[in-house]
Amino acid sequence: MAQQNGAEVGFPVPTGLQAFADRARGYADQSRAANTRRAYASDVRAFATWCEERGEPAMPASPAAVLAYLIDHATTLKVATLQRRLAAIREQHAAAGIALDTSSAAFRDTWRGIKRAHGQPADKKRPLMTVDLRRAVAVLPDSLTGLRDRALILVGFAAALRRSELASLEVARREDAAWIEERPDGLVIHLGRSKTDQQAEGVEIGVPYGSNMETCPVRSYRAWIKAARLEEGPAFRPIDRHGRIGADAVTDRAVARIVQRSVEAAALAEGHPPEEARRLAAAYAGHSLRSGLATSAAANDAPGHAIQRQLRHKRFDTTSGYIRSGQLFRQNPAGMAGL
Repeated sequence: MAQQNGAEVGFPVPTGLQAFADRARGYADQSRAANTRRAYASDVRAFATWCEERGEPAMPASPAAVLAYLIDHATTLKVATLQRRLAAIREQHAAAGIALDTSSAAFRDTWRGIKRAHGQPADKKRPLMTVDLRRAVAVLPDSLTGLRDRALILVGFAAALRRSELASLEVARREDAAWIEERPDGLVIHLGRSKTDQQAEGVEIGVPYGSNMETCPVRSYRAWIKAARLEEGPAFRPIDRHGRIGADAVTDRAVARIVQRSVEAAALAEGHPPEEARRLAAAYAGHSLRSGLATSAAANDAPGHAIQRQLRHKRFDTTSGYIRSGQLFRQNPAGMAGL
């Protein structure tokens, strides 16, 4: 009689097809981004530890145990984190073919109450608007570090890149890698898999020459590549205090630090006290480049569909949030009321 293993792919699998079931599990693991997989794995471990401390089974878990877990952490974890942990627990059970019924009125009402009582607006970082970007790159020195930071900031801004995308760019084409192509009209950013392109269909992003030499992403990138003598490998790399360039790529966290450090230096150059300069810089992050391009373009009446294309948003309502922010004072009725 053929053996069946329902824990592998969520449904019974005959022995003769088990090898395919193992491969199916491998493909299923790739259905989500690596960061999401790591977060979900951490979430189910946290839930399992909590259950073990209370003598409750984590697999399969009872709806009552899941709800108690949410209640127990309602005041210590953000609602967004609890939402992800609930999704991770549900997915773990679904993948094992185990029904976890959280559809009862008691569960739904309690979970809704937690979200209402403890939900908070997302802590959004400020967009790095063009005027602030100019100040930030103006204070960068002409050292290797300054050339790298200027190129990283301007390319990230112009291409509306996520910090992970910016960190992963390479100088030359390599299979399955994101890379930068130099063309007579500017740069072309070739992205493979990204947050909105999980099918790895790929996308090209054009980065034209800037009208100002000081803030031109194309000239800044070429100046950095020439100074660093890079012909292949990561486009943006760590530089130690002796000016030695590393072989690996900068991390996505390093992208955020570079943005903040540049904003802080600009604030200090304008005469802000150190503590205030640090506070101003903390309002920005790696995403500030992407949101800064969208908001600045909207403020200058760039077409919404063009902004959506540069940001690679699947839905226009995602883009419209940036447009609303950038056009708060454009054709504002309060400004037309004769005040």
